[in-house]
Amino acid sequence: MSQYRKYVKFFLLLAFVGMSGCAELSELRNLNRRQAITIRDQSDEIARLNGQLSSLSDRLKASEEEMNKLRKLAKSIGEGVTVRDTVEGPVLLFPEKVLYDSGSATIKPSGEKALKKMADFLKENPRIAIRIDGHTDTDPILRTKHLWDSNHHLSAARALSVFHFLTKSEAISEGRIHVAGFGPNRPIASNSTPSGKKENRRGGIFNINGSCFVASEGNFINDRARTGVEGAAGRDTGRNIRRNGRE
Repeated sequence: MSQYRKYVKFFLLLAFVGMSGCAELSELRNLNRRQAITIRDQSDEIARLNGQLSSLSDRLKASEEEMNKLRKLAKSIGEGVTVRDTVEGPVLLFPEKVLYDSGSATIKPSGEKALKKMADFLKENPRIAIRIDGHTDTDPILRTKHLWDSNHHLSAARALSVFHFLTKSEAISEGRIHVAGFGPNRPIASNSTPSGKKENRRGGIFNINGSCFVASEGNFINDRARTGVEGAAGRDTGRNIRRNGRE
């Protein structure tokens, strides 16, 4: 009987050890399964981040190429035209004196010459669409106040003048161009000094296929851009231009 009890205890011990081993094995399998899922998720995340990094690298390269194109264009135009890197992208800036007389939206001969080079650039890059922006300083309009109700009207009229020159004289498709007049609302320098006001009387052109260029009162936009007038004085300014013609 004593021997029998020993056998029973022995078999019970074996059963307990076996059950413990099965539980540990099951736990190990579950742990391995969770780790495999974690590794797979981490691999997917790494692949996603690598894709984003590659995309950012491509965009940076494209932006640098556009900056180089704009520097070359600015150099060929001369006349104090510069390239500026902004939060919206690289921008080509035209001083007011290149395009207009004070208080006027009529493009000067020097402005037409500069815009012809701008048009040549657009013809060489047919996938680029643009937005033409008009900007002024804070000084009230005096000499031509009978034409413009405000600086917003003047800035929008100037942008529209560039639009009409590019589309009518240079046959650039209207579907590639937006216009906007911001008046004094987007200064790039202080309006408390004559030199700052001079900088703020400008224009720009933006390429919105990824980055931006700016030229004369304007900015370049993307291929899907539709022609339109943005800013505080768009419609009224359009009527002003049609009513007054050349100043």
